[in-house]
Order: sequence, then structure tokens, then C-alpha cells
Amino acid sequence: MPERDFISHNNIYGYIHRHLDDSLRDIILADPSLLFNYGIKDFKREKRSRVSLLDFQGTRYIVKHYFVKNFIFLLRRIIRPSLAVKIRQKAGLMEERHISTPLLLAAVDSGKGFTYRGTTCLYEYVRPDKEKELLQQEFADPEKKKIIISYATSFLAAIHQAGIFHGDAKISNFIWVEHSGQVDIHIIDLDDCRFVGKLRVRQRIADLANLIFSFAWWDNDPDLTVDCLRIYLQIDSSWCRDKENIRKKIQQRVVKKLAHRRQRQKV
Repeated sequence: MPERDFISHNNIYGYIHRHLDDSLRDIILADPSLLFNYGIKDFKREKRSRVSLLDFQGTRYIVKHYFVKNFIFLLRRIIRPSLAVKIRQKAGLMEERHISTPLLLAAVDSGKGFTYRGTTCLYEYVRPDKEKELLQQEFADPEKKKIIISYATSFLAAIHQAGIFHGDAKISNFIWVEHSGQVDIHIIDLDDCRFVGKLRVRQRIADLANLIFSFAWWDNDPDLTVDCLRIYLQIDSSWCRDKENIRKKIQQRVVKKLAHRRQRQKV
């Protein structure tokens, strides 16, 4: 696991990679929110969190800040291990299990107890060779569609074989990187992921349904569930005793998610 130093300075607590640029380290120790001054693009800006792309002295990074959204959230942070510690542990487990994910450069809590003001994480920026918009365009081509489905579903199966339940395995959380014609997928947004050793059937169904739903939003092909499940079972079928029943459960979730997304768009 790459070396990270524990820090406790000016009411900032957590971990900073010891080889992080000194200027960035100074900013984090002074006030992690200042990182957003170098933002060039927001990927997400909601009540729960903000995610931005930074450009600092010619190098790009991803910064994510978790806000204290309510009093219950604050109580959880007091009772449970710090969010910075949890994020660092997850990043370390991903590395140990050889699952590609952007390198965590810093994870710090601002304040402790009732003075807790949120958690900020800094990651390396992994530039995708194909952004989500380009993948969506290519999905309209039958041959490219097969390739996208095959790589993404196989990657999800590999994550599950490593004992990891992602919890939000949509294609938008997969970073598509290509090397000499080979695809290397990096996974992001580990907030809901769990390291369980052996996944339960319902966890496999949940992740598969999320992935298939994200494809179906681009093109609601009735064969998507069949195709993805077939690819997945080629890698690991030991858990599946009734393929048709599993397919129906996944499809029911996909249909429900599509209906929910459409309803949200109307509001």
C-alpha cells in the first residue's frame, strides 16, 4: 500500500500521501475547502457532496468533499470511525485486491466531534480515453456495444470475485482507459462499496441491475439482461442455481430503476 502519513494539524485530521506536492499539502492543512479554488469543472455539486476536477500548477486532480448534511450524519461521524479513516481503508483494500481505482492522495476530516465540518479527499486524475458521452455514442453501434458490455460486465465479475460489492456499479462509475487496444477499467465512487469476502446473491443481483440499468438508459434493448448475465456467468456461475429466476429478478430491478429515473426527470 502506498505510504500515507497520519496528520493532526489545526483541527485537520487524517492521512496525506507523503509524496504529495508540498504546496497542496499546505493548502489541505490550512483549509481543505481551498482546493476548490483550483477547480475547472464540477462533476457533482449536491447537498451530500461536491466533486470537482482541479488544475494545480499544470497537474490535474479530483477533489471530493462530504458535507455535514444533517444532525444524524454528524452523530454517525461521532459514534463511528472517522470518514477519512474509512475511505483510506477502502482505498487500501482495493489496492491489495488489485482492483484499479484512482490513487488516494489525501483523506482528511475537518474538526472532530461536534466541531466536525466534513471530510475532503484528493485523488489522482485518471484521464479516460472514452468519456461516458463517447461510450454512449458508441453504444449505438452493435459491434461496439458488444465490446462495451463485455468489458464492463467482466470487470464487475472480477470485482465480485475479489469479494467486493460496489453498491452503485453504473457505467458512469467506470473509467475507460485503453492501452494498445486493451481496456483497463478503473472504478470510482467507493462510498457504498463493501468488502465481504463472498458476495450474497442479492448483492450480485443489485450490482448487475445497476450496470444493466445504466446501459438500458442509453438503449433499452430487451436482451441486455440476458447478454450481461451470460457474460457474467462465464466468469463465475457457481452461485447461480436458477438462471431464469435470477434473470427475472435483475430485470424487475432494471424496469423499476428506469421508471424511477423517468419520473424524476418529469419533476
